[in-house]
Amino acid sequence: MPKLKAQLHIHTRQDPVDNIRHTERQKIDYAAKNGYDVMAITCHNVMIFNDDLKKYAEKKRILLIPGIEIGINRKHVLILNAGVEAQNIKSFADLRKYKEKNPKCMIIAVHPYFPGWVSLHKRFDENIDLFDAVEYSWFHSKRINRYNKKAIAAAEKHNLPILATSDNHLLRYFNNTYSFIEADKNIDSIFRAIKEKKVTFVSHDLTPWKMVCIVTEMWVRQLVKRFTLS
Repeated sequence: MPKLKAQLHIHTRQDPVDNIRHTERQKIDYAAKNGYDVMAITCHNVMIFNDDLKKYAEKKRILLIPGIEIGINRKHVLILNAGVEAQNIKSFADLRKYKEKNPKCMIIAVHPYFPGWVSLHKRFDENIDLFDAVEYSWFHSKRINRYNKKAIAAAEKHNLPILATSDNHLLRYFNNTYSFIEADKNIDSIFRAIKEKKVTFVSHDLTPWKMVCIVTEMWVRQLVKRFTLS
């Protein structure tokens, strides 16, 4: 069984929330140059996936999985193999109904314990039955990694797999964190392998100074987008 190099949490220029510089095709190109087999573009609250992008990725020998990062009361949740109707999810009750109607989707708790209102925190434990996997975040240093450690502990407690991603906003950090999935190159096999914990990952430590610089850059970019649109 091959080990597929996967990047399954990616934002692009069409994201309505974040100020992203690079387009979908630019990120597909970058993934291809860096040996990725599988990727998912997961913009906030909107489905970017379409047949043209799927075919473009196929030409680059990449399987593009439909995805979206939804906000439920501002709490971020990742859905892979999502359909356009996922854009209408506004509550955990909606998410539960969506999963019942779409059993082949995969729901991931992203950065569940990181500081801030976008993280799930107690909502993760309260809705644990909804989640198929837990994200290991790219945003850590050697000494500052308590939030990922808490996510790992929760995943072990609930017998859920860990999936590492770059939650990619800035292209230069695309390769900071990624997963290897022992599966055939199709969605069913990949999801089955994730649930069976046939996943390993690479995640490089950032320096504390680099973490500060990243947060500052993303904050400034958000301000620019907000004032540009106002």
